[in-house]
Amino acid sequence: MFETLATLVLLLVALFVLIPYLRSGTPYGAPFVTMDRQVVERVMDLADVRTGKVFCDLGSGDGRLVIAAALRGAKARGVEIDRTRVLYSRFWIWLLRIKNAEVIEGNLFDQDLRDVDVLNLYLLPQTNEKLIPKLEQELKKGTLVVATGFKVGDWKPVKIDPNGVRYGPIYVYKKP
Repeated sequence: MFETLATLVLLLVALFVLIPYLRSGTPYGAPFVTMDRQVVERVMDLADVRTGKVFCDLGSGDGRLVIAAALRGAKARGVEIDRTRVLYSRFWIWLLRIKNAEVIEGNLFDQDLRDVDVLNLYLLPQTNEKLIPKLEQELKKGTLVVATGFKVGDWKPVKIDPNGVRYGPIYVYKKP
């Protein structure tokens, strides 16, 4: 009985941890890296995420930023390409009974961003660079773009929090 249980646990670990980890390379925009609670809160504070705002996290991973934004009253949306992480995020949103949050399974380059007030990017520099034409075309004037760890091309940040993640600070940009 113990061997069967141990085998089941190993299979579950492979399903929910190893397989997504192995699939999380650069073809998806960035590998999955969790964000500390303190950094999540700083992102929310720097972008003034609150009721009445539309928050979007491209490459939302485990959904922690989407949930944090929704708990602050924003209409929160995450976009994640990895089905396992999408299901994980949706499970937590359901468990916490959050009505103003959703996680979409899809490619971040295919999402309509015209309604977004605050956009979060925790992506690799080359992904941020590839997103620039889309952001310049779709984001409305005044939209805040929060880039954690890596800059967005040669855009000029309006705020920089040096206490970001191990890869770098938190940059806040405002679409002119």
